[in-house]
Amino acid sequence: MLSRTGVCLSVLCLTSTGCATIVGGGSSQAVAIRSNPASATFVVTSSSGIQMAQGQTPQTIRLPRKNEYQIEFTAEGYQPQKIALTRGTNGWIWGNLVVGWILGFVVDFATGSAYKVQPALVQITLVQSRTTAGRVETNAVIRLMDDDGQLIRSIEVPMIPEHNTDR
Repeated sequence: MLSRTGVCLSVLCLTSTGCATIVGGGSSQAVAIRSNPASATFVVTSSSGIQMAQGQTPQTIRLPRKNEYQIEFTAEGYQPQKIALTRGTNGWIWGNLVVGWILGFVVDFATGSAYKVQPALVQITLVQSRTTAGRVETNAVIRLMDDDGQLIRSIEVPMIPEHNTDR
């Protein structure tokens, strides 16, 4: 049988952490990064300008939940493309209304566990097509997915090359 001290310590441990920290995935989150063509290079930068990750697609990386990010994709023969990752609310924070209370909310927000990075699956397709004038145009097809892999939105954007006027 637990002593009063043991019971008090158990209750303190349970209430000194937040629900989103314990059950909702913690302070970081996996983000899957895919591209077509495969093996595109990517760089992930936080909203404060710090480079958080880099590599080649396909890859799954872990990012702190408390930031927003920008991913820049590059591939030989295609225009660079950037995609923003936003910060949403992790639904597990509402568990603090049952367990954790104010201290649970404080822990979740301080650690970043109260947030989630959206979308959790980034998939970009760079497409080359010919116009009626015979020029090659590059389009980016951006698919934003939720945590379950369901399509949120698909956007096709024409890529316009920058013209260097300093020549």
